[in-house]
Amino acid sequence: VTLVSATPGKLICEMRVEDDHANKYGTLHGGMIATLVDNISTLALVSTERGAPGVSVDMNITYMAPAKIGEDIVITAHVLKEGKTLAFTSVDVMKKATGKLVAQGRHTKHLGNQNTTGLKKSNSEHQV
Repeated sequence: VTLVSATPGKLICEMRVEDDHANKYGTLHGGMIATLVDNISTLALVSTERGAPGVSVDMNITYMAPAKIGEDIVITAHVLKEGKTLAFTSVDVMKKATGKLVAQGRHTKHLGNQNTTGLKKSNSEHQV
């Protein structure tokens, strides 16, 4: 997976479908798509100001078309909403050559009071 662009709350990545990513029919395995949805949506969430990865509460994926071995896909993840305790993301997996939608995922994550530094949040620079 190659990162193409990242802005707060949005990531665009690309990947070539290889043998290791495929099912017995020579197309991108549904479990691989689920892994991409999980990981890339989490990275989009980490790219926000809060920077919390959260833990999965719900994830669903709709599979619409196959991507064959050798095809390049584009994975675009958006943070739809980041609330006090829950975050909602959307991920589109498309064929790079045609723009055809391969799959679409939604991922809900519980944020709790996480921060990525592991430090207590404070207005003072000196408190840890």
